[in-house]
Amino acid sequence: MITKEEFEEAVEYCTGFAVSCENCPLCEKDFKCGAYLAEYLKENELAPAATGTSSEVSKDTDNIQIDDSTKEQICQAYDTADKACTDILDIYEGMSACERRAFDIGEVYGKICSTRDKLENMRGAN
Repeated sequence: MITKEEFEEAVEYCTGFAVSCENCPLCEKDFKCGAYLAEYLKENELAPAATGTSSEVSKDTDNIQIDDSTKEQICQAYDTADKACTDILDIYEGMSACERRAFDIGEVYGKICSTRDKLENMRGAN
């Protein structure tokens, strides 16, 4: 997991005019930035707003009300994620074939390590 500051620095770097990962704040980490950014977003996504006092979740989803502030936060989070994805895809498309292969290998390596960690945690739960 990365800190909020590391996340913000990496997003700033990736959404800037960077064309290589050489000076990325996450370049010294074990995984590629995509794995860290996805994990950070997954761990820190906005929780649903509390709309009642009941501890039971309502099954009536037709009448869900979202206030303007929550809508604004959702839109801002979406816009930020969309821009980051677009920028990363633009960078990827500008890479040479060799750089793309290295990037892809890093992504696969991150997935393998993540899966291994999940399996080890499952084994520990037995």
